[in-house]
Amino acid sequence: MNIFAWMKKIVLNNIVLAVASLLAAGTYSFAQIPATPEQRAAVEAESGVKNVVRKYDTHAEMKACPDRTGGEYFMYSFDDVRLTPAPKGYKPVYISHIGRHGARYAISDNVYEKLRKILTEAHDSGKLTDAGESLRDRYEAFYPSVAFRGGELTHKGQEQLRGIADVMYRDFPEVFKGKTNAEVLCTVTPRVIVSMNLFMDELKGLDNDLTYSLECSTSIMPLIHPNGGANPYRVKARIPAGARAKADSLLSAKVDVKGFCSKYFNDTDFLEKSYGMWKFELDLRTVILDLQCLDNEPSDRFEDVFTFEELFAIWEVWNFNGYLSMGRSPLTDNKGVLNTSAILKNIIECADRDLASGQVQLSLRFSHDTAILPLVSYMKLDNFGAVVSDPEEVKNWWRSDFIPMASNLQLIFYRSKRNPEILVKVLYNGHEASLPIPQAAPSFYSWTTFKDYYRQ
Repeated sequence: MNIFAWMKKIVLNNIVLAVASLLAAGTYSFAQIPATPEQRAAVEAESGVKNVVRKYDTHAEMKACPDRTGGEYFMYSFDDVRLTPAPKGYKPVYISHIGRHGARYAISDNVYEKLRKILTEAHDSGKLTDAGESLRDRYEAFYPSVAFRGGELTHKGQEQLRGIADVMYRDFPEVFKGKTNAEVLCTVTPRVIVSMNLFMDELKGLDNDLTYSLECSTSIMPLIHPNGGANPYRVKARIPAGARAKADSLLSAKVDVKGFCSKYFNDTDFLEKSYGMWKFELDLRTVILDLQCLDNEPSDRFEDVFTFEELFAIWEVWNFNGYLSMGRSPLTDNKGVLNTSAILKNIIECADRDLASGQVQLSLRFSHDTAILPLVSYMKLDNFGAVVSDPEEVKNWWRSDFIPMASNLQLIFYRSKRNPEILVKVLYNGHEASLPIPQAAPSFYSWTTFKDYYRQ
């Protein structure tokens, strides 16, 4: 193929992919053809924000889909994504994956129980307004459907993991040809263990030649969940006082906590002493936005409890706090993302070992959002590496709704019999993603370049 034919093919492929990206408006929406370093530099020069691909119109996008204000509670969707074909002669041979558990109930029983307790105590003490009495009655009707299920995987979450396994098998059948061996690492949290079992059960059903080894142990937490409380070697990155002050200032400016709580309590001092007004508002928001994750969404979705603007303001504050602890924030000197380099180091070492031996075709890690979000920030994947100083601007560059339930990062490795260079495609939530290194071909990176960049 001459150079002009090759360029024409690239242009046509890019047009097709651009149209497909516009049509795909799901979980990790607004995806586009992975940006080149030159395109990233152009956005940086125009916006003054480092390590970014595009600016989001976040308010408008969330208003069109209010469930996004749930951030990490937003649901994974299966978009009809058209992946860029590999260069001639290249075929997929190996997959390295790290994924979050599927959709779950609110993080713990405490959230459900404490909300019920404070509403009951306020009712018994005459501390509720008429709207508060109504909220209490509605919560009582809803409570049995979630009682003692905090943190558990829902059936929707189970289907998400099966679906992601299905897509992997469908899109990369070459990896599963012949005998396939997987190495599996999993955190010790029950919802992650269940997620892993469902994923592997689905793959086994599709490929009866699949075998795998499993490590599910506290000892491997540094490799798959360095920031997790179960990691015995965890070094907690503390938020500096100056950064915390900015977070507090943003909360004061964006959220009228007392105004919200006074709609439901006639004595906000009682609420503050007994529960904490901000904690009440945040927990109530968590329960309501988690309804999208439940198997049988209740007929009462509490849609009148918060206005969209209230939900957006809470998300903006929560998102900024997440950025301080899991993003490349100049206010924290990247401390929240640096220890996730251990995950990437392990991914690189295992890939080199497995590609050399040919004994393992799948390297699968099952973890949490608090591992994946700082990891993709560390890698500067798409906009996750954004360096933003203004708290007001973080929402338009770095977004926690892009770490939905069941979110996952996959590196797909390709080989050619004619070319010794191994190529890598990067998928985030099923979409081709951008790294800050040159592309060897559209949507493909040289494995050598990848390793050289991140080892520095």
